Amino acid sequence: MWQFNVLVTMANDGSYGLLLGELAPYGEFHETGFHGVSLGRVDDVAHFCEAISQKRGQQCIAFRDVSRVVPLERVFTFEVDDFLAKLCMALRPWIARLAESRFHVRLERRGLKGQIISPDIEQALDAYILDELIDLGHSATIDFDDPDAVVAIETIGDRCGVGLITRTLNDRYDFVRVD
Repeated sequence: MWQFNVLVTMANDGSYGLLLGELAPYGEFHETGFHGVSLGRVDDVAHFCEAISQKRGQQCIAFRDVSRVVPLERVFTFEVDDFLAKLCMALRPWIARLAESRFHVRLERRGLKGQIISPDIEQALDAYILDELIDLGHSATIDFDDPDAVVAIETIGDRCGVGLITRTLNDRYDFVRVD
């Protein structure tokens, strides 16, 4: 499977061709088959976000078609039956980063309607993370209004990417967020 590390969505009134053209110098980007959603592989996600931010500041039209950028740390393919188990495995290495924080999980599912129920997965992962933190001797709080971090899960059919959007990252770049 091609390893992507960012998901980019297009603004409602944007041009997909223009968006892909603007993204091309920064990495390898592909259409997904879902309107306005592309997956990309960039060498340095922080540099990529900074470049978008600078271009937006310098030129009114540069990257105007970018609605959201979601950095993804882990990617995998899955079957519906093993989705939750694979998510838990993907999250396990960095659960400690959520210690003593306010967080929540957000899943944006594209495809598999009726087979993966986003709120059920989000609640199961919130509970899993809290339990794992307790086992590590830490705590955390689920917070939807003012989180320190959001565990972002993005699915495109049977492909999944997982990332952590911190308050710092979200405050620095208005386009790095989950909906």
